[in-house]
Amino acid sequence: MKKLLALFLVAAIVLCTFAGCKKTANVNATTETQTTTTTTTTRTTEDLSTTFKENYTNKVFAALAKDNGGSYPYEISTYKTYYDTKNKTRTVNIDNAVQKLDNLVIPVGSAFSFNQTVGKRTVLAGYEEAKVVKGDEFVDGLGGGICQVSSTIFQAVLRANMDITVRACHSLEISYVPLGADATVQWNTQDFQFENHSASDIKLKVTASNGTLTCTVYAASDIKPANLKIDVKKDGDSYVLTRSVNGAVNYTTNSKYNKAKVTTTTTKKAN
Repeated sequence: MKKLLALFLVAAIVLCTFAGCKKTANVNATTETQTTTTTTTTRTTEDLSTTFKENYTNKVFAALAKDNGGSYPYEISTYKTYYDTKNKTRTVNIDNAVQKLDNLVIPVGSAFSFNQTVGKRTVLAGYEEAKVVKGDEFVDGLGGGICQVSSTIFQAVLRANMDITVRACHSLEISYVPLGADATVQWNTQDFQFENHSASDIKLKVTASNGTLTCTVYAASDIKPANLKIDVKKDGDSYVLTRSVNGAVNYTTNSKYNKAKVTTTTTKKAN
């Protein structure tokens, strides 16, 4: 009788333990089913404009350094554009880009990339919303205004006889440079790039003050090109820009623009 009672107690303990394990497994399964992972995606709206692209490349170049000293005494070229300081957010964006570009040195044989130098236009980087191009209209987007910076640099280095390797126009007409003379940029989509194949390292002096944006190219030795001429002509519905040195054309680029869609919210040209 005692043996039967002992066997009954052992069986009861085994059944209780098995039931407990099953319950624990069910609880864990429920917990795993209810546990979720939240992923936050950050998107910038600066990358909105549609452009006429020329030889865009994602190639990564060697980092460029800055030189705040006076070892570049020769002024090779300069170019100025103008902006409205009353447009506060656009002015902030221009200032942010200028800070990354001022006193940048491009050694002989090196390449300059606007996007790789200025970086991604985000809120954390200090950029604000201003007008950018989207399709056939101007809308608010992060970084609006920095295309004026890239266009000003384009015109300065063009006059310094640098080799322009990547450049594209806006899809819509802009007003801060002549039509055919702009260089639009979009993060990871459209860049402005040039290479220094001159006989000297150069330095970009880029400033923005009281509504005037200036890019001046300085060099360690006097490499100022003689008889350099920039010409923009309209050919049908396109604008053809040419650069010649001593009468020989060494750079040509074509631009074609659409008209901005007229809306109640689109009142001015930007980016």
